[in-house]
Amino acid sequence: MKHIKYLWLFFFLSLIVSCEKEIDYSITVDYSELTLKTGESYTIVAKVTPASSDGIVWTSSNESVATVFYGIITAKKEGEAIITATSNGESASCKVNVQNPGYSLVWSDEFETNSLNTKNWNIDIGNGNWGWGNGESEYYTGRTDNLRIENGVLVIQAKKENYQGFGYTSGRINSKNKIDFAYGKIEARISLPSGAGTWPAFWMLGYGSWPTCGEIDIMEHIGSNPTMISHALHTAEKNGGNSWSSRNYKVGIENNFHTYSIEWEKSIDDGDDCIKFYVDGNLTATKWQANNVDDVRQWPFTDNFYIILNLALGGTMGGTIDDTIFGNQILMKVDYVRVYQRK
Repeated sequence: MKHIKYLWLFFFLSLIVSCEKEIDYSITVDYSELTLKTGESYTIVAKVTPASSDGIVWTSSNESVATVFYGIITAKKEGEAIITATSNGESASCKVNVQNPGYSLVWSDEFETNSLNTKNWNIDIGNGNWGWGNGESEYYTGRTDNLRIENGVLVIQAKKENYQGFGYTSGRINSKNKIDFAYGKIEARISLPSGAGTWPAFWMLGYGSWPTCGEIDIMEHIGSNPTMISHALHTAEKNGGNSWSSRNYKVGIENNFHTYSIEWEKSIDDGDDCIKFYVDGNLTATKWQANNVDDVRQWPFTDNFYIILNLALGGTMGGTIDDTIFGNQILMKVDYVRVYQRK
């Protein structure tokens, strides 16, 4: 009889275990699809039926786009990721679309006034040998011969003439202590001059001593290389000939209007910044902040920078000036400068 009792007990326990194994579990999540902006977080809820003591395992198909921790989804950069919740051998998923938020115009100069708006711009006077410059040959003036607004366009004209002990004149303006920005989309529509020795530029500087302050060269062109557009970044550790730079080539650059811009992005990939360069809306180069490096000597591009527009002659990049080009007007024309920031 004792053996029969044990057999019945064993049968009863086996029946219980068998019943537990045959339970059909299901799992659902409260959203099948989500759209987030970079940097946003959202908590997704998973429900297991019937209730189970087993935990839920969360995974992301693309952690560079979106990560998940106990249901908390964090959008990292633009793209798509599938977030999956798994429990008791069952899974449920949510597709996450990560988008960069759109831009809003926060400042512009359309050059529609009769003269340069000095609330926005300073006019540089002199030559780079007096504290700034790169061995350039021009003397910058504020005369209308070199710097003026015509028909809604800023005109910077380089001339061959003897002035203040120099053989050439031109124009240069900057927005230091008037207009400055950190991050956003900065663009200008510019027509560049032609001719060997010309060196027009659209660029930005940080505050403080160079190169620790940082420099962003959105566009540089040299007339001796007519189809070339250069982008560059200068830092304390990478400056001068050691700086990061990228050259791109496009037919019809000179004496035609084209749009030059950057998208200066904050913390879009695992907390890292980047600067993207564009010509006519086409991405031409990208430079990322070094992963997990927060060092002003390597990446000073976290504070406000101001804008500079100038037309240099000669110098370390402009090279030898061909004086025959001055048979024509040497003009850098700027239709507008605009700054946008994320909404």
